[in-house]
Amino acid sequence: MDHTLFTYRNLEELRKIQEEREVFAFMFGETKDMLDSCSKVCIDISALVHFLITNKNNIEPTYINFTSMAEDTVVIAEVAIAESAMELLPLLFSDYKCYFEEDGEENSSSEEAHEFKPYPRQKIYKYNNAQDLDIIIRYAETNDIPIATFSRASGELRKEFEQFNKSSKLAILDLTSVSYAIEDNKALIYALEQFLSIMPNIRVIAQTSQIDVLLKYFPLFLDGQEPVCKLLPDLSGLGEKEPEEIKLTKVTDLSGGAFDAFINAFNHNLIGHNYFKERLRYALKNFVSLNKAKEQTVLSIFLFGASGIGKTEVARLIASGLQNDCYLAKINFQNYSSQDALNSLIGSPAGYVGCNHGELSEKIQKSKVGVLLCDEFEKTTRPVFSFFLELLEEGRFTDSMAREYDMDGYVIIFTSNLLSEAEYKKAIPTELQTRFDLVCEFEEPTMAEKTAFLDLLLEMAKTKYSEQFAEIEMTEDEKKQLYAFDYSSLSALRDIKRVFNNRLMDYFAEKGVLR
Repeated sequence: MDHTLFTYRNLEELRKIQEEREVFAFMFGETKDMLDSCSKVCIDISALVHFLITNKNNIEPTYINFTSMAEDTVVIAEVAIAESAMELLPLLFSDYKCYFEEDGEENSSSEEAHEFKPYPRQKIYKYNNAQDLDIIIRYAETNDIPIATFSRASGELRKEFEQFNKSSKLAILDLTSVSYAIEDNKALIYALEQFLSIMPNIRVIAQTSQIDVLLKYFPLFLDGQEPVCKLLPDLSGLGEKEPEEIKLTKVTDLSGGAFDAFINAFNHNLIGHNYFKERLRYALKNFVSLNKAKEQTVLSIFLFGASGIGKTEVARLIASGLQNDCYLAKINFQNYSSQDALNSLIGSPAGYVGCNHGELSEKIQKSKVGVLLCDEFEKTTRPVFSFFLELLEEGRFTDSMAREYDMDGYVIIFTSNLLSEAEYKKAIPTELQTRFDLVCEFEEPTMAEKTAFLDLLLEMAKTKYSEQFAEIEMTEDEKKQLYAFDYSSLSALRDIKRVFNNRLMDYFAEKGVLR
């Protein structure tokens, strides 16, 4: 064969071609049947070329299905992959040139094989966030509408979509995960085109932020966007409003006086652990500078020691220092010791029905500060250790839906009830130990530190219970009475706090101001 491959530069030029003639996607056997019936057609092989790059065993079947190609057959492709097309299919094309020739003359169109109808381009129905998607999934399940996604962007279409039979009046396909994965796996384009071509009952949905990516890679099948409520009218207003941008507050946003004020507040509210405070200030100050220079993405801190002596409080104080009364993303790894721990963390590789979307992604999406607390981290499994090794290395992670989460600027605090450095080195993999920026052992508080902790609790109580304290004036003797319990025998600060709070409520009741 000695044919010319015609190219287009962008979606705009492809749309111009579609205005003058029907454009069909290459579909192996279906394309052969079409060419056998009438060779005067226009076929876009862009997705095919991406597919053949990683599936070269399909080159020979491609030639076979182009056997009936004639002089009046027009084959087009995006110019960016024209060279690849020539290398992969040298027996099919002798050269390539722009579809719109320089002299302004366009390739003439003529009557084509209209009995072969191209897949009608459809709108993408958009939703804004995970909460919208949960509403859509519940609605679909209630109304027996099949809904699915690409599990981990695997591309195993037949296995994934067995429920999508042609007799179904409506089926919903979420392509958000594909949009994240497609840059690294363009073979997905052809696989999905093939699936869409045989499932005309499918309607496509996607998260608003990914619409442009899908329109770029599926121009023969998708065209434009509408809110998902246009597809599912019962979900009134869903997808119509533009998503609000959530501004994360991070340590890396601090500088000058703001940084000093943050450190001073942290040091005031964390009792004891002076050696750690000095190291933390140094690590944070360097992190701010290195992050701006793009030399360090994440600051990782590992704290170990007895339970209840302030390790988790470090994460809470950093988070509250960035934003008052904020939600702290916390994962308790006591619950992540089973074989499927990683699936629980980032989501299982199953379809929507019964799918766990992953606690990690859900909690960091909910939080508005760049702080993550990984509590009792020593109790998790090797796959989870490996996951965090990669996260700390790359500064990002991908969940089971192939959605990428950027952790740039985050402070990640890992806590453990390990009691010594020897236990730490035994429990935590060596390769992960080298990724922690700051490792520190927390020791039990001294008697003086316990008393200082009581003073801090009283100071905080006067703010929290300002109405009650406005009606009374605590004397020094009453303060001593409030502190008059054997806190020397309590090693955990949380236990001291519990007793203090109960005694404070008793004091309020005695004064008649307990609400």
